[in-house]
Amino acid sequence: MRIRSTLLVFAVLAGCGDEPSPLTTSQFFQKRAEITCTALESACLLPVAACTAGRVAEYTAEQQNALAYFRSFIPKNAEACLAKVEEVFGKIKQGTVALPAADYNAMQAICANVYRGSSIANGPCQIDADCYGDLICDKGYCGTAKVVAPGAGCANIGEICPQGTFCSNATGVWFCSEKAGLQSSCATTPCLETLRCAGGVCVARLGMVEACTGNDDCTTGFCEPYALKCAEDIRFANGTAACLAMGGS
Repeated sequence: MRIRSTLLVFAVLAGCGDEPSPLTTSQFFQKRAEITCTALESACLLPVAACTAGRVAEYTAEQQNALAYFRSFIPKNAEACLAKVEEVFGKIKQGTVALPAADYNAMQAICANVYRGSSIANGPCQIDADCYGDLICDKGYCGTAKVVAPGAGCANIGEICPQGTFCSNATGVWFCSEKAGLQSSCATTPCLETLRCAGGVCVARLGMVEACTGNDDCTTGFCEPYALKCAEDIRFANGTAACLAMGGS
């Protein structure tokens, strides 16, 4: 029995030694850069080595910014980011020229969680990334997201109002109020989702290829991040703004 127990202990220890080490930041930077650049090599006619170096520098800067706000690198979230990057940019590698906005936004949302803060429920925050785990930042504090009914109270941290409304305490009591309509003031009230705030007034969103600064400016709901024009996708082809930003031609 003693020999059998000893062998079992050795077997368990040996099994533990086979577990892979957590992903490091340098490994994450390199892998993400390689996945992106090799996928774009043909579409953008870019030198992979130079593109990879540029992307690693970009991701390093992102890390420094995250550290400045006391956010930590989360290896499992980085692994999820890499998987999504490979899935999305894999479409370009397979010959797709246009990367749909939905795919790009989904990738950005997952990769935004690579660095997270440690603020727990009811702890202070500025954005979701300041909060621990899946908590969101609401009213300056971290909480669990919960969508409430139209016109309902939303005083508790994490309570979110449905589309067309926002959480307001203009009357001294937090409840879901209607968003501002066309030509209404947006100084203190956000515009309806189909509109944008410009010059303090809610106006129509911008059409295709019009210059934009954010997704909320566009009727498509997507401001192409490289050309800064309203679009439905990102074009990775010779001469496009996206390829030029990656070091291509």
